Amino acid sequence: PNKLIAHRNEDITLFNLLKKKLNIIYLPERVVKKYEAIVQQEIPETKIGLSDLLKIYPVKDPEQFEEVISILEPNAPRLYSISSSPGAHTGEVHITVAKDSFKVNEEIKFGLCSERLSRLSINENMEFYVHRNSQFKLPAPDKDIIMIGPGTGIAPFRSFLAERDATGAGGKNWLFFGDRHFTTDFLYQTEIQNWIGTGVLTKINVAFSRDQLEKIYVQHKMLEHGAEFFEWLQSGAYIYVCGAKEPMSVDVENTLLAIIARYGNKKTNESIAYLDELKEAGRYAKDVY
Repeated sequence: PNKLIAHRNEDITLFNLLKKKLNIIYLPERVVKKYEAIVQQEIPETKIGLSDLLKIYPVKDPEQFEEVISILEPNAPRLYSISSSPGAHTGEVHITVAKDSFKVNEEIKFGLCSERLSRLSINENMEFYVHRNSQFKLPAPDKDIIMIGPGTGIAPFRSFLAERDATGAGGKNWLFFGDRHFTTDFLYQTEIQNWIGTGVLTKINVAFSRDQLEKIYVQHKMLEHGAEFFEWLQSGAYIYVCGAKEPMSVDVENTLLAIIARYGNKKTNESIAYLDELKEAGRYAKDVY
């Protein structure tokens, strides 16, 4: 009996732990859509966990539950761009993380991995692996680069600038950075100002969207300096974009096409072909999420 009670308590503990995990791991929208088709109920677009789905939109029988099990996906790894440089930060790996927050039924929730990282204590260990990206890397030291990285998209560009500083690379460096507010969201401001002062950073344009009535984003700054931007392209500069896939990277690419069309005196199809040539030459790379 003592063993049975012990096992029973372990089962209850395991069940409660599983229930808790089901509530904090939010399903991708594509999985929720599949669930919607299985239970044949309309589900509003919102972040939701499996436990809440089963409670609010229950399955009708065991067979339907087995269908639900079949559509579940493994918890995807979280990939963060490394923001440190081998030449400047020997033996260290830095990442730049924003704590994800959102509302579920008017209750504030946090991203699974970003919250875990925010609670790490000094000297605490965590397992990770390096996911290599052979396309998103610095060109030859003498080549010019244009970096477009709002928010935590600044991460790889901090790495690029630190590496070019440490190795004495001669290529010019132009950074477009943006976030909500200058006073609270200018990531790595001191380092960036130092790079401007030493000449490592040739040019910088910033856009803080909430510091004025009209929202200003990095693509607006690109257009504002479109003529010079195109001159850099014509001189062989490499372009890098990092940050949110939508809408940022889409808006940036559309703006890039507009700059090519206007200052290169090209038609739409010619601008697209020009950008395709940059991609094929490895001069236009994106690291978006």
